[in-house]
Amino acid sequence: MKGICLILLISFLSGCTLHATVTPEGDVLDDAIVGVTYYGEIKITGGRAYALDHDALHERFVGSISPTDTGLYVQRCNGGDSNNCVQIRGNPTKPGVVKVNVSGSLFGTNVATGGGFDKTYTITIKKAVGTP
Repeated sequence: MKGICLILLISFLSGCTLHATVTPEGDVLDDAIVGVTYYGEIKITGGRAYALDHDALHERFVGSISPTDTGLYVQRCNGGDSNNCVQIRGNPTKPGVVKVNVSGSLFGTNVATGGGFDKTYTITIKKAVGTP
């Protein structure tokens, strides 16, 4: 009986996968206004987040923004080296729609494999009130 329990326990633990939670929920971040400083934050929990370039030789930042010419940019929170927090900052220069993508994986552990995440948010940049 002990042998069966041990086998079941090992099977259970070997099948574990870490799951990332990306917040905020939904797929829309707060609107931005042309000429008004913008700040937003995305958090990835569930393990240590990382991402690799397509050639899989270098680690990259988990966040990206497009288009890149709107005055908004992404960076790690508080100037740190963790990929678990992404800031969206800047001073929007023109109206439009911006897409912010966070994607990567979580480092696994001895008993759980790392899971992936991929989420895209939309920010709408609006004209300032009273501008043509």
